[in-house]
Amino acid sequence: MRIVTTHLGADFDALGAMAGLLLLDPQAKIVFSGSQEAGVRRFLQQERPPLPELRLKELRRARIEAAWVADCSSLRRLGEVGELILRAGCPVTVVDHHPEPEDPIPSAQVLPLPPGGAGATCTVVGWELKQRGIQPDPLTASLLLLGIYEDTGGLTYADTRPADAQIVAWLLECGGRLEWVRAYVLRPLEPEQLELLNTLVAGAVEHNVAGVRVVVSVARPSERVEEAAYVVHRYAEIFALPVVLAVLEVPPQLVVIARSSHPRLHAGQLLAPLGGGGHATAAAARIKGRSAVEVAEELLAAVKRQLGGGLRASDVASPTVFAVEATASVNEAKERMVRLRINAMPVFSQGRPVGLVTRQILDNAQTHGLGERAVVTVMRPSVPVVSGETPLEELEHLFVEERERLVLVERPSGYGVITRMDLFRRLYERQTQQSLVVSHRLSGGRPVVLNVLPRLREQVGEAPLGLLQRVGEVASRMGMRAYLVGGAVRDVLLARPPEDMDVVVEGNGVEVARALAREAGARLHVHEPFLTAVVTFPDGFRLDVATARTEFYPHPAALPEVERSALRQDLYRRDFTINAMAIALNPEVLGQLVDFFGGQRDLEQRLIRVLHSLSFIEDPTRLVRGVRFATRLGFSLAPDTERLARVALEEGVLARLSGERLRDEVFLLLSEEHPVEGLLELDRLGVSLALFPELAWGPATGRFLRQVEAMLLWATVEKVFDGPKPLVYLAALALRGGERAGDVLASRLSLAGEAREVVARAREGVEKLLAQAANGHKPSRLVESLEHTPPVWWVLAMVLASQSQRQVLRQALTDWLRRPLPVRGGELVAQGVPEGPWVGRAVRATRAAVLDGEVAPEQALAYALELCGRFRQEGR
Repeated sequence: MRIVTTHLGADFDALGAMAGLLLLDPQAKIVFSGSQEAGVRRFLQQERPPLPELRLKELRRARIEAAWVADCSSLRRLGEVGELILRAGCPVTVVDHHPEPEDPIPSAQVLPLPPGGAGATCTVVGWELKQRGIQPDPLTASLLLLGIYEDTGGLTYADTRPADAQIVAWLLECGGRLEWVRAYVLRPLEPEQLELLNTLVAGAVEHNVAGVRVVVSVARPSERVEEAAYVVHRYAEIFALPVVLAVLEVPPQLVVIARSSHPRLHAGQLLAPLGGGGHATAAAARIKGRSAVEVAEELLAAVKRQLGGGLRASDVASPTVFAVEATASVNEAKERMVRLRINAMPVFSQGRPVGLVTRQILDNAQTHGLGERAVVTVMRPSVPVVSGETPLEELEHLFVEERERLVLVERPSGYGVITRMDLFRRLYERQTQQSLVVSHRLSGGRPVVLNVLPRLREQVGEAPLGLLQRVGEVASRMGMRAYLVGGAVRDVLLARPPEDMDVVVEGNGVEVARALAREAGARLHVHEPFLTAVVTFPDGFRLDVATARTEFYPHPAALPEVERSALRQDLYRRDFTINAMAIALNPEVLGQLVDFFGGQRDLEQRLIRVLHSLSFIEDPTRLVRGVRFATRLGFSLAPDTERLARVALEEGVLARLSGERLRDEVFLLLSEEHPVEGLLELDRLGVSLALFPELAWGPATGRFLRQVEAMLLWATVEKVFDGPKPLVYLAALALRGGERAGDVLASRLSLAGEAREVVARAREGVEKLLAQAANGHKPSRLVESLEHTPPVWWVLAMVLASQSQRQVLRQALTDWLRRPLPVRGGELVAQGVPEGPWVGRAVRATRAAVLDGEVAPEQALAYALELCGRFRQEGR
């Protein structure tokens, strides 16, 4: 059975693409992996296009020989059909205009895109048909048109490509009709829907809430309107409104529809107290026994609570103030500033601020031979101090007009600090959200703060989010700030459930962890030297809590030394911008994303970028880690980062890296779902040659590694191999070098014990297995060899075997090895055979005889008894 399938919830692009693929594979049948979108369902019911369809229940009983997957590259989105395809192990061809999912279909071939790309999968299919000289019939051409017009918005969306227009023209030449496009895709509002739109406009009241345009419209339609939600959506779209709340009086109830494109307003949360539901951008509720005006007022109040009010100095100030004592020397102050990677510090005397020093002041003092003088002799004798209640806007003149570097903020427990970048970032963010003209004086600050609480809730779930909120509440009571940081933030922004939860506290993370553990009845494990703690809750949820810290490297490739710091310095020490973001957890700022270094921008542009020019010099493992993230996420190294990587390689930093640190990073890379792409990227950058000079790299190695990856998938599905994947790839690499390659590779990675044996002796072990699988050898000898060799070598032997050898190995691995013993020692003893070494010897010999076909299974017991007698006599 040959099939053409698509993702769950098929749209017109999926339907048209599947129809087009039937022309490439006329014997195939269409299989819907699940339901269809409402429009597609309506179309199929009304038009009934004659398409050869196979039901899912029929597919379960069929044998899949080949599969085409349209408009989907993700295994997860295929549902049960994906599982059936994977189980069948059949050839798979993916046809998709955005083929870069998180979970690609294993070993699938991908139909190439037209030059310049495509805005719809139907364009990709149409392009392939045209290249092959296959002219679609009018029905298929019309279905392809439906998909192109849907996914490109009638050729108006920004990602529409020239190929889309070219294929539309060609499909029209082939007899494609636009009637269906007008009726099902570009359908105008019906008369009653237009009437509702006018009613919404007439009843609309616009509010400005924290700089956001919010429209609340109370309307009473003259009759029930089909798809009222679509009308509200078009209303928001036509008038470019970020938030629209429609309260429709449809006796005996109210219908409330919410639309939000603003990141800080979650439509589903807004309507939840009214018994409604939905997601961040769209929600609805039905209410009885309430007046429309009352509900509208309640919604507006809820909007104000979500969007919040103005910021004060205490909301922005960091609780960690880097300062220097007035008695410290100029040299000591300069060394501290370099360690902390800052450019200005207040000077304190007896707990009170008395002045300010900058890097330039200290440099000049050292130039004049004042390095041993007290810093108080060279400081600027003033530093601005404001109250925590000061509105943020009032601070602008201090930074812009008076060109201050920082401002201290009075707090009950001491001082906080606001830097120029802190202020500019917040003001710039507010101006962009309010659609105001951005001051050119602020445009150097990046829009790095926005609320991502809806996305955080969606990805981590309610229970973990509740624990994170609890951390924020504890920190807030202790006068500290807590943040979710690192990979978890990256995953939330990528709409991926985070694997680990790491929290950083500005202040004392260990004390926050202790208080949290006491309140929650959780287990606590503290790492004092690293200022970190692990809290394990009763339900097993684990949270790593660290004190915000900075680090410096005594020399390249050394392990870092750490020191307490503020959030910005903590994030700056991390590897890449996409891992250097934070989400605030304190109640008053819960869900606020903090991005000092453009990580969100790099996520959008799909780039891996280091934070500073010495990143690879300080920690060479980042060369491997960057490739790991790039291949996992489908990203690329930013051009400047790739250049810095090559500079680091020229400096020979990898030669100074310990085998243990390198091994840990390489194992993480090889544990990824598709590690071959990572290995090939390492080769392209020149990292592989620097790490493993004994190994042979090139196109042939790439092809070999892809064969290993495919065979490893087979071995996993067939339950032949369930060991560590990294050892399979390392042993495979050892086979691509000289006689000493395996030993050199194992030594470079500091492998020990069984792992070292598997890699160092891979060539010898695999060659022995292949010899055993050659024609003329008995099955029992091959089985014995397999039982005494690591399964890693089984996989590699399958890759390197000839066709005949592979057939023998496959049978041995999936059949012979799994056969139960034809006779067991207990049975022989029960027959009166005395216990002794002859029993085990007879069992093994009988098994070999049965495997080799010398003894029938039903004769095994008698044969074993005879052998026992013979072996006992020989023993005498």
